[in-house]
Amino acid sequence: MTENFNIDYKKNNGELAIVFSGQLTISSIKKMTESLKANIDHPEKVLISVKDVENLDLTFVQLIQSIKNSGKKNGYEVLVSMKLPEDLSSLLVNAGFGNLLQTKEAHE
Repeated sequence: MTENFNIDYKKNNGELAIVFSGQLTISSIKKMTESLKANIDHPEKVLISVKDVENLDLTFVQLIQSIKNSGKKNGYEVLVSMKLPEDLSSLLVNAGFGNLLQTKEAHE
């Protein structure tokens, strides 16, 4: 079965860049979580980019928050950059998660 989401990882001098794209929904959250657990290994900083998103839901927002919480707990910084279509941006703002859209630019 072909995945309907993509996660790219790049490690560089203690920084881990993670790029999410595609369908970021409950149907793929378990596989995303397994992939993250296998790839996040004591970084100094995590840079998350979310782009080319077809759809997302609350489970993905919870996943991002979980990564941020893990960073606080384990002593690494987490920066998030989201480039979303207008309808998905509005959805996040209306649901009270607009702060995720206004965080520091992680990387392009």
